[in-house]
Amino acid sequence: MEQSKNVPIHILTQFDIPGTLHSVEELKRGHINRTYIGHWNVNGQRKRYIHQSVNHRVFTDIDALMGNLEIVTEALRKDLLERPVIPGETTLTLIRAKNGASYLRDEGGEHWRSFDYIENTVSYDVCPSTHVAREAAGILGRFQRALAKTPATSLKDTIPYFHHGLRRYDAFATSFREDRAGRAREAMAEIDFAQSRRELGGALISALEKGEIPLRVSHNDMKLNNVLYNSAGDTAVCLLDLDTAMAGTPLFDFGDLVRNTAVPCEEDEQDFSKVVVDMNLYQAICDGYLSEVGDMLTAKERSLLSVSPRVLALILGVRFLTDYLQGDTYFRIHRPRHNLERARTQFEIVRAMEKLDSEMAAYVGA
Repeated sequence: MEQSKNVPIHILTQFDIPGTLHSVEELKRGHINRTYIGHWNVNGQRKRYIHQSVNHRVFTDIDALMGNLEIVTEALRKDLLERPVIPGETTLTLIRAKNGASYLRDEGGEHWRSFDYIENTVSYDVCPSTHVAREAAGILGRFQRALAKTPATSLKDTIPYFHHGLRRYDAFATSFREDRAGRAREAMAEIDFAQSRRELGGALISALEKGEIPLRVSHNDMKLNNVLYNSAGDTAVCLLDLDTAMAGTPLFDFGDLVRNTAVPCEEDEQDFSKVVVDMNLYQAICDGYLSEVGDMLTAKERSLLSVSPRVLALILGVRFLTDYLQGDTYFRIHRPRHNLERARTQFEIVRAMEKLDSEMAAYVGA
């Protein structure tokens, strides 16, 4: 049998899949978990499944993580049954173990789960068109609308304070003060940039904590490449990576989608001439999103839509910078100084959006 390194085949075969495992290959995507495609022989045909090693160093309460996943996918599946469905639209389907468990733990302490593989789909790292952007925003709007009746407090925080801008700033301040990896000197320009925008970083969480906007279920990792499209690449059919679905605000999701989609470049792009806000993409996202959420948003939420992408870019940049100062302990990196490069790109996005502040606000009526 062909297999990827460090994959416990005996664990994968304990999932309730009616066939025999032929081979396993790693799917190299994502910063946190390790994902594999299992090729199974099922009734004489080859079928694929997703097998994932969950990073329990990041997600420290696996039971809570899987409980959230089941609540969210059940709500999404119920929503699909109650409204006209876009052809091919679906949600993640968890494959339980033969003993009924939602995940299994191997001898090395790694936690494994399995999903149906969603065939005949594509995803994008960089947005190719306004249509693709509008579709991503539309499926996000449907996700938020489907979860609107699910009490946010019914979900547990899988990563506490994930988008809590002020907490992220506190961690950043500690990493700068301690400078354990001895890297602060070469990152002073980025450190100064972050320090000068602390109030912006806390804008959304402050509105939540003051009760100015309601607490809702949010996806919390709304990157374009977490959207699957049909094989033609023109219709969004599934939203992936639900591990951070928990209490928050729709503004986290809208802001993150604009941050990584309306700026059509790689997350670590170092040619800053490419780090520009495409207003056509931004407007397509606004149109697709607002057409689906309808009147769900309060007036205050809507007033914060245009600033939310700037907040999310800043918080992510601060997280990258913090990890760099701590010696690259959280995000997977592919080269030295990778996290510093990522931080620089996010801060450049903030600069680009600051220049377009009034224009972005005007389009959503803020």
